Amino acid sequence: MKKITFILLFLFLYSNIVQSKEFNEKDPVKKLLVDYINKMNALNQGTQKEDVLELFDSKYSGNTVYVNLSGALVRKDYLKKDISSQLNDIVNDNNYNFKLTLDKVIFQNQKELAGTISAIINFESSIANKLAEKGTMVMNLVAIKVKGSWKIVQNNMVRVSEAKDIGECVCYVYEKGNTKFVTEVYFPSGIEYSQQLNAFQVTTKNSKRIVKSQNKEYYWNRDTGKLTLKGGGIGQTTDTKKAIQYVLKDLYKDSCVNIVFN
Repeated sequence: MKKITFILLFLFLYSNIVQSKEFNEKDPVKKLLVDYINKMNALNQGTQKEDVLELFDSKYSGNTVYVNLSGALVRKDYLKKDISSQLNDIVNDNNYNFKLTLDKVIFQNQKELAGTISAIINFESSIANKLAEKGTMVMNLVAIKVKGSWKIVQNNMVRVSEAKDIGECVCYVYEKGNTKFVTEVYFPSGIEYSQQLNAFQVTTKNSKRIVKSQNKEYYWNRDTGKLTLKGGGIGQTTDTKKAIQYVLKDLYKDSCVNIVFN
């Protein structure tokens, strides 16, 4: 009975090894894509930056067309050194988390020394546990066999953002002299960008200079140029318009990673 159990166990293990080997031999590019997703998801959880980089060929090149919430297009080209830089940003930011999920493979072609695969991948990222971005990527990956190992040599990707609660914002500043300002801020809000108007006034209260907006008063030291709110510093400048920008960054710190001022 023990011998039969041992034989069955051996056959089971051997069957799994054969299936795994067949998968590796028949679908190496698909396996490479899955390895990439798994290693990216496991960054800072045992997987190191180098574990991801080793999946890319030294001659790697890629491009991304990014469709943001407003419908605007952003095009970027990447080399392996750019991938390395991106990985550094992820590893060094403890507040940033993301997850990639393979939805489905829509095309696959495998040759002996090269192969390609097109897949739909869902992604979700967060900053300080707040949704930074959620959307879908269509990834067209090309891989080659180099010295017995499969490497990603090219990746053409279209990324569509479907929702975000925090990200890059845009602000238009309108001046009314040197003491009054009106701003128009566009910021991510779920599945679209929201717009908000704000009025600012630089005035004096109890012999102290303040920047007032939205029922908040920021003290602006005349001597040092330091801006504070309830004792906490938010910036330092002698320029009035720059002071308004510091105040805006504080007001929208929960929605804007960065504000582009126009």
